[in-house]
Amino acid sequence: MAFGVPLVFCLAVLSSSNLGYLVVVLAGGLAAYLYTRRTGRETLAAGLAGSGLLLVALFLLHLYWVGARGSTESLAGAAARLWGWPSAGAVLLALGYWVSGADRSAE
Repeated sequence: MAFGVPLVFCLAVLSSSNLGYLVVVLAGGLAAYLYTRRTGRETLAAGLAGSGLLLVALFLLHLYWVGARGSTESLAGAAARLWGWPSAGAVLLALGYWVSGADRSAE
């Protein structure tokens, strides 16, 4: 679990972007963070929330790069092209919070 979630995250983002080694480094950091979780449910919640947070952060970083580099693509065009990243990120964050809340209520 601690290595499967970052691997899926890495493959999914690399297949839809050209962010290079940044995604691999982020996935490695996520794997290290997940490895330190004590229970399976904690790992699942952290994997969902961490992946969601990274997707939203990469979306915002990509929009920044489009604007800062003076790309020929407009910000609205880039946001429309990558609309799935923040949407999936929000869903993953909500699921991670829900699983984490379910973990607290089980104690």
